[in-house]
Amino acid sequence: MSQLAGIFILGVLSGWLLEWIFVRLFVPNPNRKLETALQASRKEASALQQQNRELQAALTAAKAAPSAPSVEVVAPATPETLETPAVAESVDAPMPVAETVVEASTAAEPASTTAEQSDDDLTRLTGIGPKLAEAMKAAGICTYAQLTTMSVEDVSQALAGSNIRYNKASAESWAKQATLAAAGDWKGLKAHQAALKA
Repeated sequence: MSQLAGIFILGVLSGWLLEWIFVRLFVPNPNRKLETALQASRKEASALQQQNRELQAALTAAKAAPSAPSVEVVAPATPETLETPAVAESVDAPMPVAETVVEASTAAEPASTTAEQSDDDLTRLTGIGPKLAEAMKAAGICTYAQLTTMSVEDVSQALAGSNIRYNKASAESWAKQATLAAAGDWKGLKAHQAALKA
């Protein structure tokens, strides 16, 4: 009986060993795929972090480097600057120079900010929502004054490329509303808008 029990135990152990070898060799392990994917993503993350550090260093170096090439602007001579040398010679002071150096990047910034400041809020007009106002600004219609001179057909042509929908009936009143808004007659505009809704 003990010999039979020993054979039984030996059979069970060898079965477990064969199953373990078979599972290791032939059954795919989902954890192994996840570990491989995790290692690949860690390598990619470290490569991206290194690239980010390099770009930040390049940006810091670019900010610290001398600015972009400058543009030299010469002011025209005025009668005041023509008289200045005679006064300067009599006082023995250095002669004023009528040259100003302006960086190209800083000269462009104020122009863009003033262009943004001059845009009117077209959404104050009935029938113009935020998306339509954006499409109008993209089409070059930025102020009430521009809208006062445009017919419904002109607005349609300007907005044709934007594929945006709007109510043609309310578009007929935009010129009148824009005229009131351009004049700063907000009470008149409110009254006109109330009459349109009635």
